[in-house]
Amino acid sequence: MSVFDTPLSRRQFGLLLSAGVAAAVPGTVLADNDKRTIKHELGTTEISGKPQRVVALEFSFVQALNAVDVVPVGITDDNQPKRIEQLLGKKIDYSSVGTRLEPNLELVAALTPDLIIADELRHSAIYEQLSAIAPTIVLNSWEGNYETIKSSVVTIADALGEKAKGEQALAAHEAVIAGLVAKIPAGEKRRFLLAVANPDSMSLHSSSSFTGSVFKAMGLTPAIDSSDAVESGAGIERLVAVNPDVFLVATDTGATVFDQWKSNAAFNNIAAVKAGMVFQVDRNQFSRFRGLTTAEMIAREILAKVYQAG
Repeated sequence: MSVFDTPLSRRQFGLLLSAGVAAAVPGTVLADNDKRTIKHELGTTEISGKPQRVVALEFSFVQALNAVDVVPVGITDDNQPKRIEQLLGKKIDYSSVGTRLEPNLELVAALTPDLIIADELRHSAIYEQLSAIAPTIVLNSWEGNYETIKSSVVTIADALGEKAKGEQALAAHEAVIAGLVAKIPAGEKRRFLLAVANPDSMSLHSSSSFTGSVFKAMGLTPAIDSSDAVESGAGIERLVAVNPDVFLVATDTGATVFDQWKSNAAFNNIAAVKAGMVFQVDRNQFSRFRGLTTAEMIAREILAKVYQAG
C-alpha cells in the first residue's frame, strides 16, 4: 500500500517530514563542499558531498552500489530478502522498504536517506514525494538493456562522489566479459532465445531486453530482433514460429507451460529441442536481476551449458 492511499498515512508522512526527516538530508549529505549535478531520466538533481545513506528501489541499483562498495540502508526487496543474498552472492545488513512496485514511503523516510535511486517506469509517479525525502535520481532499470545498465553504474557512482570508482568497476567488468566471449567458438550463427515460463504462457525476451542485449554483446544472435523488450503471453504457436536454435527457459518453482509443452509434437519440432539445446535457468538471475555481475553470470552459464566451457 502506498503511503498516500489513506488520510492517516498522509498525516503520518507529513509528521515525519515536519519532524525533520527531510531536513536531515543536508546534514548527512554535506560531508564536504563538493557539489555536482546528476543528469537522470526525469531531469537533474544536485548532490553535495558523498551520500552515506542510500535507498535503492530496484535490484540493479543494489548491484551497482555493490560494485563501488556501498551497502544501501534500504532496499525494495519485494519482502524476499533471500533474493538480495542471491543478487549479491552474500548477505548484507539493510532494511526492507517494501516492494519494487509499491515502495513504502514512510519506511523510506524513516531511514533518513541522503540519496534515493528510483526506476523510471515504476517510480516516476512518486518522484516528487521521493525528492521531498532526499535527493533522488531516476534511472531506467526495469526496461534497461545491457548498455543502459552499464551506464547507470557510472551515473550512480557519480551521484555518490565516486565516479572514478564506477568507471574502474565498469572497465574491470568489460575485461571479464571479453575473456568469456573469447571462449565462444568462431562462426557461431545459431539464434538464442530466453523465455520466462508462466503457468499459462511464456514471455519471450527480444534483442532489446537485458538478457537479449547481453547475448548481442557476446556476439550471439537473439532469436527475436525487436525494439519491444518482451513479448508477453506467447503461446506455443508463437514459440514454434520463432523456432530458436538455443532455448533458455527461465522458471520459478511450481508448474508452468514448459512442463505441459514437453509432450507437444509441435514443441518437439523446434530446432533447439531437436538439437538438445533447451536449458532451464533461474528466473531471478536471467529475468529479474540486472547488473554487471548478472551479465557475467549469464555469460558463464551460456558457456557452461551450450559450449561446455569454463
